[in-house]
Amino acid sequence: MKFLWDHDTRKRTISNIVVVIVGISFCFLLLNLDKLHSGLNFFMTIVTPFIYGFVLAYLLTGPVKFFERTWLKKLEQYKYLRRYRRPIAIILAMGITVFVLGALLSVVVPQLIDSMFMLVNNIQRYLGDIDVWMRELLEEFPVEISNEVYKEILAAWKTILNISSDIMVKGFQYLLGMTGQLTSSLLNIFVAVIVSIYLLTSKEKFFAQITKTLYACLPKHIVEQVLSVGALTNKIFNGFINGKIIDSAIIGVLCFACLTILKMPYALLVSVIVGITNIIPFFGPFIGAVPSTFIIFIVDPFKALLFLAFIFLLQQFDGNILGPKILGNSTGLPAIWVLFAILVGGGLAGFVGMLIGVPTFAVIYALLKNYLERRLEEKGLSKQTEDYSHGYKEEKE
Repeated sequence: MKFLWDHDTRKRTISNIVVVIVGISFCFLLLNLDKLHSGLNFFMTIVTPFIYGFVLAYLLTGPVKFFERTWLKKLEQYKYLRRYRRPIAIILAMGITVFVLGALLSVVVPQLIDSMFMLVNNIQRYLGDIDVWMRELLEEFPVEISNEVYKEILAAWKTILNISSDIMVKGFQYLLGMTGQLTSSLLNIFVAVIVSIYLLTSKEKFFAQITKTLYACLPKHIVEQVLSVGALTNKIFNGFINGKIIDSAIIGVLCFACLTILKMPYALLVSVIVGITNIIPFFGPFIGAVPSTFIIFIVDPFKALLFLAFIFLLQQFDGNILGPKILGNSTGLPAIWVLFAILVGGGLAGFVGMLIGVPTFAVIYALLKNYLERRLEEKGLSKQTEDYSHGYKEEKE
């Protein structure tokens, strides 16, 4: 019997071979998950400096463009100085960034460390004062409770104080450990700076190489779609992340000024916490308010209440006045989807996920919205959501 090796037979054979190879590979991965995890960790250790360099270059792209288009624009008139405009802009951007960060760290870090040491050293005394305050409060406003219930309340309160003390001490130790890790990562930081300089210097050439590769490997219409998605992603991420950093810096400085006027304890430490957590949309002010309120509460319970009122007013100012002025509608996401993006991003990647979850979902939302509107337009239907409130009618009465 003669075997016919026709096109269909060859196609089925290749498909079966591919299925078998994929199945065997999947089983192999399942049986070697530990080795796969170790390999991924090793790979991430190698590429981490390049990731840091890409992030640094992305954040500095705006300042470099600003210097090129403003202060260094006149260099374009001179033939021999024209080629130095980009390197000078990079040096200015990095120099100003290093100067600002260095000035802030030299002022903030020593005070921050002093505040944290003072807090850890005095926390037992603070907690003892709160214990006395609770007893005096119960004596001043007596309630009809039995001695057993009273003892249980005091025992529960002491348990809460001990747990809180342990959390504060362990948190301080964790921060010191992070400082040590930062010191040991100086090589990664150095490599990241070199990578960022290379990317900033040759970003147009780098982008042209990627575009050339895409056109060589993919159909033209797919490449155009990829470039369009890339431009949209860059616009949303750039506007959101840069805007959030500026917004959070202003909120941190404003918080420190107001807390200093109100004579709040540990004003600098609390302001740093509020400023950093404010980077997270929606939940940021509340996340920062919880540990900050506790820090103030163990020193002065009444000022903790005043701090809560201040944080509420500060959040209203940021959410209704400052934030919209700086960010505008950079994401285009409704509030419910912002909340969804933060929860999903935080669940997948922690703090970083909560930060980049919103712009990432904003890109997905914009692409899906454009696709649906294009499909509606092809069918001759309205793109306005309001027209579908009670079912769509082509001929409106």
